[in-house]
Amino acid sequence: MFRFFLTCLLLTGINSYSNPALQRRSFVSKAGNTIARVGIFGVGLETGLGGPRAAWASEEVDRVTTRMGGLLEKYQDSRGGWIINCPSGWNKFEGEAGAYDVKWQDLVSPNENIKVSSTPVTGEIKEIGKLGAVEELGAKLATKRGAKLLSSEDRLTDGIQFYTFEFSVPETNAHQFLQLSVSKGKIWSLDANALGENRWEKRKDIYKNVLGSFMPKLS
Repeated sequence: MFRFFLTCLLLTGINSYSNPALQRRSFVSKAGNTIARVGIFGVGLETGLGGPRAAWASEEVDRVTTRMGGLLEKYQDSRGGWIINCPSGWNKFEGEAGAYDVKWQDLVSPNENIKVSSTPVTGEIKEIGKLGAVEELGAKLATKRGAKLLSSEDRLTDGIQFYTFEFSVPETNAHQFLQLSVSKGKIWSLDANALGENRWEKRKDIYKNVLGSFMPKLS
């Protein structure tokens, strides 16, 4: 069941610019077919003997708290139990079923947006490292979505492991950060997008601080 949920999540996250109208629920049948053919991008999820070991970052990294001189503001979702520093003045959209929990979108450039999504996982999946090494997962995600993997890194913050990938999609001139983590029985996806290299360069540092501020718990 976990393979199904994660496949839907990742198919949607990295391909958000191939067709902006597509939502995660539209990938249900495709995800099932993908699993039947190749599993979850070729990554085994068995947690017993022979399953992949969790890959952990060696040192703790503090959560990012900077507001960047007012460019970011603190947001706390008490119902979902998470916090983030989001862009000040951006339009905020509450959860759309099957698509995201919360989305922020630039007032002028709607292609510049940040989305937080969560999907339940089985109790055996305690950290994102159960999916394998960060470089391996990033390369497979890029290949499956026709994207170029520009960077991949893992970190440990407040006991939670985070995988962060940077992708570009030549076909659509899109650029994206995708961050994955597991906490409280859910896989958390945070993606930040821009269209065009010029816009990406203007947003990249803000997005890095947004991703670094996200924590899927309140304390």
